[in-house]
Amino acid sequence: MNGLVRVIVVFVFSCASVLAWSEDLKQVITDWEIANFTLEGDEQKRAFDTLLERAETLRSAPTATAKSFLWAGIIESSYAGEIGGLNALGHAKQAKQDFESALKAGDPEVTPAALASLGTLHSKVPGWPIGFGNDKKARKFFEEAEQAGADNLDFYMLYAEYALGKGDKEKALSLLQASEQVAPRSDRLITDAARIAERATYYERLN
Repeated sequence: MNGLVRVIVVFVFSCASVLAWSEDLKQVITDWEIANFTLEGDEQKRAFDTLLERAETLRSAPTATAKSFLWAGIIESSYAGEIGGLNALGHAKQAKQDFESALKAGDPEVTPAALASLGTLHSKVPGWPIGFGNDKKARKFFEEAEQAGADNLDFYMLYAEYALGKGDKEKALSLLQASEQVAPRSDRLITDAARIAERATYYERLN
């Protein structure tokens, strides 16, 4: 990979079941899950090209909601994670704007996800002068997400990864143990299976 190392984590976040969401948005989520977890190479790139167009539609719609901005950001950050390098920074910056817009919308169902997503971005993106990454902000966003009620596998794995990266094994262990109490989501089985596989690797890093 040329340029910067791959710095954006591929992630998806939803603090509640997507079953009650609009059909259009549910389709976007399904297509994202397929692209992110099951496709590779040119096929994956083509799928993300389409998803990026849909992200623009989500954020620019007059009826855009917190959920719309959240998923536009997820698409942008996921694509940044796939391509890496300097080209990833533009997508990371767009994701940051989208997550901030999701927060401003004030939907309590989305707030924990937007906070944790911002925490992940700040922990993964390089700091100044290359990018906007900021470790203090990352920690603050993760803590606020926890206080706001984030309690699914996405949150626990993202926060545990961050804690492990900072050498805070005690916090990482508590997050991993909390994640054991969370049942996989019936409408997000692909994503949650990936998170469970990640959990096994994080437990190994504790030893």
